[in-house]
Amino acid sequence: MKRFVILCILLMMATIAFSQKKPNIILVLSDDMGYSDLGCYGNPLIKTPFLDKMANEGVMATNFVTTSPICSPSRASLLTGRYCTRSGITYVIGPGNKITLPEEEVTIAEMLKTSGYLTGAVGKWHIGDYGSGLPNKQGFDFFYGMMYSHDYRPPYVNTDTVITIFRNTSPEIYKPHDSILIKNYTKESIGFIKGAAQNQQPFFLYLAHNMPHLPVAYGAQVQRKQASAGGELGDVIEDMDNGIAAVWKAVEETGQANNTLFIFTSDNGPWLNAPQRMYDDGVTKPYHVGAAGIFRGWKATSYEGGHRVPFIVYWKGHTLKKEVLMSPISNLDVMPTIAEWTESQLPKRTMDGQSISKYLTTKNFNQPHKPIYYHNLTLEGVKDGDWKLRVVKTDNTNTLHELFNLSWDPSERVNLFQDKKYKKQREHLMTLMQFFPQGT
Repeated sequence: MKRFVILCILLMMATIAFSQKKPNIILVLSDDMGYSDLGCYGNPLIKTPFLDKMANEGVMATNFVTTSPICSPSRASLLTGRYCTRSGITYVIGPGNKITLPEEEVTIAEMLKTSGYLTGAVGKWHIGDYGSGLPNKQGFDFFYGMMYSHDYRPPYVNTDTVITIFRNTSPEIYKPHDSILIKNYTKESIGFIKGAAQNQQPFFLYLAHNMPHLPVAYGAQVQRKQASAGGELGDVIEDMDNGIAAVWKAVEETGQANNTLFIFTSDNGPWLNAPQRMYDDGVTKPYHVGAAGIFRGWKATSYEGGHRVPFIVYWKGHTLKKEVLMSPISNLDVMPTIAEWTESQLPKRTMDGQSISKYLTTKNFNQPHKPIYYHNLTLEGVKDGDWKLRVVKTDNTNTLHELFNLSWDPSERVNLFQDKKYKKQREHLMTLMQFFPQGT
C-alpha cells in the first residue's frame, strides 16, 4: 500500500512538472539601436553587463536583420512573422493615421493565448492606435506604454496629439518625461511577471523600450552613481541594461529562470541620418545616435547598417552556450521559433519566417536559410546566403543595381553587379526579386 501511495505521489509530481514545461518568454525590443551599441557587440565605452552575460551564456547572432529598416513595418513583421506588405504597414504610422494592424493578422500574443499564456506588452507599440490595432485587440491581456515614439511632440514632430502612457486603453500619464520611461517600464514588467507567477501561468512579456531613439538627452537625466563613459547615449543604454537585469531578477526570484526564454533585439539600425528637426531642441547632438559598426548605412536605408542589429537568445539547457551565430536569420523567424518551442499552433496564414530552433540549439548547424527580402517603403533587396542584391531607384528614370558578397565584403564597398564572374549569382537574385510576397 505504501509503495502504491509513493507511486501515486511520483506520478502527480511528474504530471505537475509536465504541465509546467511550456517556457515563459521575454522578448525585449530596443528602438534604433545600432549593431555596435552593446559591449558584447564591440562597443568600447558603453557597459552592458547583463546583456553581455546573456550573450555569453546563450547565442549572439552577427547576421540577424530586420526585414524593414524603419519602426512600424519592422514591428509588424516581428509580431506576425510576415513581411510588412501583408499587413499593409509599409511605412511609419503616426497619430490619426488610418493604417493599423488588421484584425485578421495574428500576433505572437494571440498565438500564445491559445496555448494558455498570460500575455503582456510594455513600452512602445507604434503599429496602430485605434480599433484592431490596439494591443488589447491583438492578443495582449495587459498593456502599459505609449502608442508612438517619444519624439511625437514639438520641436521634433508638429502634432496636436499629446504623448500619453496608457494602462490598457485608459490614459494614465500625460506628457511623461523621458527620464521615467525605462524606470516605469521596468516596474510594470516586474509586476506582470510576479502576477503570472502567482497565477501559476506561463507568460509572454513583450518589452519594447523607447530608447535609444532620439532624443536621449532627457532620458539620460536619471540620478546615477556614475555617468556612462559613452555619454548620454551610453546613459540610456546602460539604464536599459540595468532595467532588463532587474526584470530577469524577478524571474529568478519567482523560481522561473530555468524555464524562461529570453530574446533581445532592435527594430532597426541607428538614426545617423536624423533630420534637422531632431536637433532643434538645442540639446540633441549627432553623437547621441548609435553606430552600425563596420556596416554601411543607417536607419531607413537598405544597406546592412539599417537592417543588421543585435540579436541575443538564451534559454538555459536548450540554447547553445557561448555561441556566435553567423548564419543569416531575420526578425520574421522569431514567431515560428517561439511556436515550435512552446508547441503552439502557427496561425493558418502564410508565414514568411522559419523556425531557427536548430540554429540556436545545434552546434555547427548549417542548413541554408530561405532568402530574406529587404523592404524599405518598397522592395529594395534580397539576400540568399552570402549574396545580396540591392535595387534602388535613384530618381524617376534611373535605377541603381548593386551586388555584394556579405562574407567577403560585409561593409558593402565593392559593387559586383557588372562583374561577369558573378553572372549566375546576379541572375539568381534578380529572379528571386520577382517572388517577393505582396498579398495576404
